Amino acid sequence: MPSLTRRRALLTVASGVAALAGCSSEADLPTIDRRGSHDTIEEYEARRVRNGDGAVLFAHGTELPTPSDEGRGRYARRGRRVIVSADDLAELTFGDVQEAERLRSFVAETDFDSSSVYLLSMPVEACYEIHLQSASFEWDELERGDLHPHADFCRTHRPADIECSVEETHTVGFAIRLPVAAEQSSGMGRGMSSSCRPSPRGEYFNATVTPASGGDGE
Repeated sequence: MPSLTRRRALLTVASGVAALAGCSSEADLPTIDRRGSHDTIEEYEARRVRNGDGAVLFAHGTELPTPSDEGRGRYARRGRRVIVSADDLAELTFGDVQEAERLRSFVAETDFDSSSVYLLSMPVEACYEIHLQSASFEWDELERGDLHPHADFCRTHRPADIECSVEETHTVGFAIRLPVAAEQSSGMGRGMSSSCRPSPRGEYFNATVTPASGGDGE
């Protein structure tokens, strides 16, 4: 019989946690906060970027949509992809701006044998900012190795000393590296709160890259 690959072994362990929970002591369980059917992840890394020109940061396929039209522009700036392999990354086109390259580099540095990346972009009014508050995931009930991540964000006013125009739209992007390997992803989700709360650690997520502690970076 062929030997089990490292990635398949990791997937087997991850998908079997729920089944083994009843037979394990609390000391043996991973440090996750189970809320409903989602497992909140404490140990993740994230990169946050902001483009003041409202550029499209990434898109699936070989061409980037244009944000020139007011109505369709906001749609063009929105994007969500779950990247579980180098092949998934190769299917994306990134914008020709520094912020897009920072996202691409962060994703490219991922070890997909042990991790996956949830990549998002969205428009934001120039006088507001968006923070990542938490990340969670669940496995598809029918398809083994099918990862469904979820990210919760909040929106708040930018500091008063930052000049901005209510008529301008920026683009923010997030790359969330989840410590979970997967074979594929057929679903994802996100939530947005109109106010931001401090993290349990009393921080507002300002690190460039947040290793093993959650939050986002810019």
